[in-house]
Amino acid sequence: MLLCGIEVLYAQVLDTGKAISLLDSVVIRAYQGKDLLHTPAAINYMTQEQLRLYGPLNMAQALNTVSGVRMEERSPGSYRLSIRGSSIRSAYGVRNVKIYYNDIPFTAPGGTSMLNMLGHYQVSELEVIKGAGSSLYGAGTGGVLLMRSPITLEGITLALGGIMGSYGLKGLYGNAQFDNQAISYEYLSSDGYRNHTAMRRKVLTWNGILKIDAHHKLDVNFIYGDLYYQTPGALTLTEYHLNPRLARPAVGNNPGAEEAKASIDQQALLLGLTYKARLAKNIWQTTAIYGFYSQTQNPAIQNYERKIEPHGGGRTVFDYQLTAGSTTLAIFSGLEFQQGAFSSRTYLNVKGNKDTLRTDDQLYIRQLLGFVQANLSYRKWIFTVALSVNSLSFDFKRWSEQPVLLAKKQYNGELMPRFALMYAVNKDIGAYLNVAKGFSPPASNEIFADNSSYNLDLAAEKGWHYETGVRGFLSDKRLGFDMSIFTTGLANAMVTRRNVMGGNYYVNAGKTSQKGFEAALNYELFRGLHKFSGSKIGANFSRYRFRYTRFVQDNNDYTGNIMPGIAPNTWTLLTSLKMKNGLYGHFNYSYTSRIALNDANTVYASAFQLLAAKLGYQFFFQKMNTHFYVGADNLLNELYSLGNDINGFAGRYYNVSPSRSYYLGIMLNLKNQLK
Repeated sequence: MLLCGIEVLYAQVLDTGKAISLLDSVVIRAYQGKDLLHTPAAINYMTQEQLRLYGPLNMAQALNTVSGVRMEERSPGSYRLSIRGSSIRSAYGVRNVKIYYNDIPFTAPGGTSMLNMLGHYQVSELEVIKGAGSSLYGAGTGGVLLMRSPITLEGITLALGGIMGSYGLKGLYGNAQFDNQAISYEYLSSDGYRNHTAMRRKVLTWNGILKIDAHHKLDVNFIYGDLYYQTPGALTLTEYHLNPRLARPAVGNNPGAEEAKASIDQQALLLGLTYKARLAKNIWQTTAIYGFYSQTQNPAIQNYERKIEPHGGGRTVFDYQLTAGSTTLAIFSGLEFQQGAFSSRTYLNVKGNKDTLRTDDQLYIRQLLGFVQANLSYRKWIFTVALSVNSLSFDFKRWSEQPVLLAKKQYNGELMPRFALMYAVNKDIGAYLNVAKGFSPPASNEIFADNSSYNLDLAAEKGWHYETGVRGFLSDKRLGFDMSIFTTGLANAMVTRRNVMGGNYYVNAGKTSQKGFEAALNYELFRGLHKFSGSKIGANFSRYRFRYTRFVQDNNDYTGNIMPGIAPNTWTLLTSLKMKNGLYGHFNYSYTSRIALNDANTVYASAFQLLAAKLGYQFFFQKMNTHFYVGADNLLNELYSLGNDINGFAGRYYNVSPSRSYYLGIMLNLKNQLK
């Protein structure tokens, strides 16, 4: 799944007869590269078809097939995303992973990303950069996610779809395209597997392309997301086995999740413009500006929080290329700027209603990134040198205290270099070496935590990342492979703590050592058989040794312990069978080894295995491209928790995932029949 996929048109029947896209033909954007065989970094690319082969609720199944990537679902609508173990500091949400959407910074200047505002159909391509991407993408030691919206087509196209499934799953989707403009609407709701896990998401998007002339183009991106989901809370091991569908019950004077009406009600709007121009024969420029507004109501067990988080900014990149004989020099330079003014009020929560005001905070954040990268290609060699300078400042005011509490925190002048080397063994195989320094300051939600406390003494994570890998093809390009070995040492690694009410706060953990091996294999099936097209089998594997090399807190010494929240071993087996008559089947088996749940390594989540399948048929009916599909998740009916609460208080670690479930759906596509 990492190396190949079938290119398809958005909202159309999948082109099962088209040839598999190969490493040397897939155009990627990471590090301003051209293709995977000529980019010296650990990068994974996923096509639209690969994403659509999985369940319709989210991208978790698809992303979890990528070695080193783990997307967790604590409850429907509540996601965590980590790359190579970065979830140790993400109690919830997405932190320490920088996200871009159509070249627009999607991650807020405070370091958080509202990935849950996007529905199933808003993303058609994904590129995952594993490890520090600071040299071009700013602060972060986890990695980078580059997302693309669906392709906007010429002509007139109308698509309509619907889905239903277990636990009250219902969904509708509509898309209209005309003259390089695309408007779509998606609705999805579910009652949830556990008590108090209902979810409802509505997403409205507009993507447009304005071609000014042959050398100038303007892309417009508008996304409005309205998301509501209930948060059931974590269970103890006894509750987990006694009744896994239970929401967190009341304990002592603390109410249960249902009594507190714990939930998230979130509205978010993104408007972004991306301008691409050819300034001269060898010079190109891409400039993106955006504005983002979100508001969130969050009744929780410990309080009721209301947040308003507007922010905006932009990114510009200049691309200069010069070729002389067998030598090519490419220089990329640019700036990225973001600024936000966040306000947050917390109240006493009385059965889901705001009561006494506890805190009234305002947070101003400013982030600036400057970067330059030079790529020199000479015969079989590619040399890369890059450097960025990062600046981040927090200006905090707490109006609810008298006198008003004023505090500032700055992380200035952080230089992040990257050096990379790639050698083309032959036209089908390339080997690389990548050395980068990572820098990741605390996110705003880590400095200013759930329990209304704040910790301005939190230090930024820093460390060097070393990696070597090889990727390519064998056996007449039927067998694709991608393997890498890495080691990362972090100072001031951040970890999560929880209090008795379930609130999160964060501490620095001294030093860590993170070593790993990742591999992916893909093999094309049935080449030459006229009934099949694009069938393949694949396997992905990761093995990690992540340890605290120095971590002493109070009277506890965790030095040498396993870092919690990370599975030491995972592997996935994938099979996709496609026939030219439109029938297809996809099967996904995965194994995850046991996971330490606390720093003391006294509690572990059991290993689990998952089996999922999706079957579909694509055909023409009354001149309409018709796609009918059925699917099943967790066919082995495993009892497992995909989103554990690390270092949970009083043994509350487990957020139970759904048991065996089913879904069925249909998509109708009418193209150029409306003229």
